[in-house]
Amino acid sequence: MFKKFLIILFFFISCGVSASGRGFDMNFPLTGESIANNTLQFYVVKDLYSILSKKYPVCSDYKVVNTQIIHYPYDVKKKNNKYIDGYWQELWTVNCCGKLLQVPVTFHINKKETVFEIDKNILRQEE
Repeated sequence: MFKKFLIILFFFISCGVSASGRGFDMNFPLTGESIANNTLQFYVVKDLYSILSKKYPVCSDYKVVNTQIIHYPYDVKKKNNKYIDGYWQELWTVNCCGKLLQVPVTFHINKKETVFEIDKNILRQEE
């Protein structure tokens, strides 16, 4: 049963996701320059909204309005035409109840997967 759920979930994510819920209304791929695939964007948004809900508990309306590449992929290594190592950084702008916040996100490629790190200390309001 759980395996079937995961397969269905993966199908929806890989086909382009439109998720709705309390404070979670996104279409993938996101607006802007992000080079993360739809699945990776979904997981970043999920974690980012969780962080924002703790930092701004009175707000439940979040939306990623732009993504920019800060550092294009570097230290990237390929093997058999597949990326196996390297990283890149993006700056995601989030509308959080009318405030625009800029959130740095770093993506790390390794042999098995691409993981991300949201800079929780640098959530800052756009000037």
